[in-house]
Amino acid sequence: MSKTFLIWSSLSATHLGLAILSSFLGIDRLSAIVAGTIYLPLWPVGKLGVPVFQGNQWMIPPPNLLGWAFIIAFWSLVYLVIAQFVGRILKRHSRAA
Repeated sequence: MSKTFLIWSSLSATHLGLAILSSFLGIDRLSAIVAGTIYLPLWPVGKLGVPVFQGNQWMIPPPNLLGWAFIIAFWSLVYLVIAQFVGRILKRHSRAA
């Protein structure tokens, strides 16, 4: 397996693990951070008119299927960029040593 894939998998698993942990333990601060990772990327997309939320509720409506697909694609892309960057740094250090 490549280093990039291992780094990407670790970042994705950590994100998912924190989301599951916050829902089971009910830690308010962690739950707010996890909610931010869902709603902050969706907010500008929703403002552009893309239907990423279910209905027009008064408070924050839950994401629909398109919203969840966007969230998965968004964080996968962010973690892939980070993994490639860290992988290149590790490759440079291994060649220099």
